[in-house]
Amino acid sequence: MLRMLLTLLLSVPLFAAGGAYPDKPIRLIVPFPPGGGVDNFTRPLSVKLSEQLGQQLVIENRAGAGGVIGSAVVAKAEPDGYTLLVSTDTSVYLTTLVVKNASYDPIKDLTPIISAAITPTVFVVHPSIAVESMKDLVQFAKESQHPIPYVTAGIGSLHHLTGESLVSRTDAKLLHVAYKGGAPAMTALLGGEVKVGVLILSSVAPHIKSGRLRVIATIEGHRSKLYPDIPTISEGGVPGFAMPDTAIAIWGPAGLAPEIVARINSEVQKAMLAPSVRSAMEKGGYEATPGTAKEFSDQAVQRYATYQHMLKKVKLSNH
Repeated sequence: MLRMLLTLLLSVPLFAAGGAYPDKPIRLIVPFPPGGGVDNFTRPLSVKLSEQLGQQLVIENRAGAGGVIGSAVVAKAEPDGYTLLVSTDTSVYLTTLVVKNASYDPIKDLTPIISAAITPTVFVVHPSIAVESMKDLVQFAKESQHPIPYVTAGIGSLHHLTGESLVSRTDAKLLHVAYKGGAPAMTALLGGEVKVGVLILSSVAPHIKSGRLRVIATIEGHRSKLYPDIPTISEGGVPGFAMPDTAIAIWGPAGLAPEIVARINSEVQKAMLAPSVRSAMEKGGYEATPGTAKEFSDQAVQRYATYQHMLKKVKLSNH
């Protein structure tokens, strides 16, 4: 009887020892400042998840080093399901290959939970310059006496790699200007401090609609389903040019129990079907990409290898 009881106890998931998960608030680490694309995605989602889980989800913005600082907080946290990362996959995988002395390995030190959505990234320009297409922008940058600054959400971001890939492909004279997130980068662009930006569409969409910024192209190889009028870079004047999709995803620390991973994955998929979350996603240009943690894990390994190859090609090294 004693042996049977011990066997039953050992078969209970570890996280159940302190009560059913979750039994206390969950921290969602967003490695960018408030007001950017990831933050705007996380807030409505966290409200719905709080309702579903019966616990508060507290968003903590930990900006810096292109997302590395916030991601490292999660990588070093206890794998108990109470500290999670919400970020773009590009910042988690790509930035560690560019930022010097990154303190975590994105494949070994994080547990993929769900790749929740994709969001287009776009080239935008300040309306004070006469640029209407990618062809115009490349020509403008080639003819300029000095390199044209372009602003991004940070060093080592996909936005940064996009700009450098465009330089490598076209010989356009562009100069990277990194900010600690999309919100401050957008502020600089709106103020005319810089005239060109590569940013997540969700963060710049209101300013495109108001006429304060002009959208030139999406960087992916396909048009956005929610913004089909925006051409791709390839369609706009640089044939064959395309970057990988940017996914907004959720991770936990390495060693997170499969039961917790499955629970969070399921709850996120359920939350994204709620009218309030769907409305916010559509407004920001997010396209839902629900799938299993296994699918996301396989995608992570593939994307990481892709970025390693792309970085070597444009000779973008650690800073």
